[in-house]
Formats: sequence, structure tokens, C-alpha cells
Amino acid sequence: MIEKGLIASLAEEAIKDTDLFLVEVKVKPSNVIEVYLDSDTAVNIDQCVAVSRFVESRMDRDVEDFELSVLSYGLSGALKLPRQFAKYINKEVEVKTKEQGRVAGTLKAYDGQQIILTPTPAKKPSKRKPAVEGDLSFDLNQVSVFPAIVF
Repeated sequence: MIEKGLIASLAEEAIKDTDLFLVEVKVKPSNVIEVYLDSDTAVNIDQCVAVSRFVESRMDRDVEDFELSVLSYGLSGALKLPRQFAKYINKEVEVKTKEQGRVAGTLKAYDGQQIILTPTPAKKPSKRKPAVEGDLSFDLNQVSVFPAIVF
């Protein structure tokens, strides 16, 4: 099986001197490799292709066959890295908690352990979900934070 560390090193080398950063590498037992990138601005298809070609050019399919996909981390995954949290300061996010369910709002602060969220006012507060006043603090060990999908 191909080593995850090798792929991560090659991807890091490929994105050196860009605003891209490596979020995650997955290597499945069948050597299906997924490399997830993010950026301080945006990740485009040409950047993904360039990283894919770079990584492939430094591997030998004759030694070990593999399938490689280089993807933008996008909007579907939870924020994981400090750089991702910094990117979303003052932007809309969705926090998923066990106690409160989903809470949408603006990410105001991140310190590595906690986030501060200014909740988006509910259009129609209900008895089940009353309106929330003021900022909320969440321990990152207790929640998942996702970029909000705004239409």
C-alpha cells in the first residue's frame, strides 16, 4: 500500500510558493488516493490538475498501481485547519452540535480551542428553537464547523 506520508510530501512540494494548502490525504487499501486542497482564495481545476501531474510524475505505476484524485476541499467538509478557520472569520458558517443541533451564524473568532459565533437571527423563532441573543462560544472538541452554503 502506498504511504500517506509520501503523498502528503509530494503534494506539499507541488503547492509550495502558492496560496494552496493541503487539508487531507486519504489512501484506501486498493491504492485509491484522494488529495484535498484548500486555498486562501479559491482552488480551480487547473491547480488540481497541476498537483495531480506533479504527484504522478514522481511515482512509478510499474512498482505499485494507483488511482489519484486531487480535489478542492470545497464546502462539504468540516473546517479542520487553523488556516481554514482564519479564512472564514467574519463569514457565514454552520456549527453542528449535539445539544443545539445546527446553528448558523457569522464566525467572529477562533483561538485554536474555541470559536465565537454570532448567530443568524431566526426568521420565525419557535418554542422548539427560541431566538438566541448575543454571541455563542463553542469548544471545538464538541462541534463541527462547516462553511455556510449561501444562495
